[in-house]
Amino acid sequence: MKKTFFLLFIFILLIGCSKSEPSGVVNIDQRVNEGQITTFEETGDPICYEDNKPIIRLFSTTWCPHCNWIRGTFNKVVKEYERDGKIAAYHWVLDNGDNELTDGIQESVIPPKEIGLHKKYNPSGSIPTFVFGCKYKRVGNGYEAQNNLKAEEAEFRAVIEELLKDEN
Repeated sequence: MKKTFFLLFIFILLIGCSKSEPSGVVNIDQRVNEGQITTFEETGDPICYEDNKPIIRLFSTTWCPHCNWIRGTFNKVVKEYERDGKIAAYHWVLDNGDNELTDGIQESVIPPKEIGLHKKYNPSGSIPTFVFGCKYKRVGNGYEAQNNLKAEEAEFRAVIEELLKDEN
């Protein structure tokens, strides 16, 4: 009897200490891979458009390490959608006024309307700030702590696809 009780105790202990996710807990990387939006929040605003395309924005600086970490991934994704004529996109560099997405052109002043949007969606002014179609926003990177640029790219695509779906 003692041996049976002891084995049952060990069995229950092992099951309780397994590595499986507890009921109701979802692994963020799994949700991103399923195309869900997990690190952006809805603003409550309608989608903003330019030439009938949702406008995607990133506000950053040249000196911000978090901005530099995400810069290439953001630029790659939005340039692809922009090239396909699906979105309008801006990557405003606050300390030099440049829109990084205009190849060969060095702007020096960010339009006041764009500065106003940065302040509206991030009153503290911290960076990086993402504003996707005025419907979604995020301050900071979602997956930098895990050094997971693939998850960042997947989430950028998920938000853009959601905006394009809402457009139709």
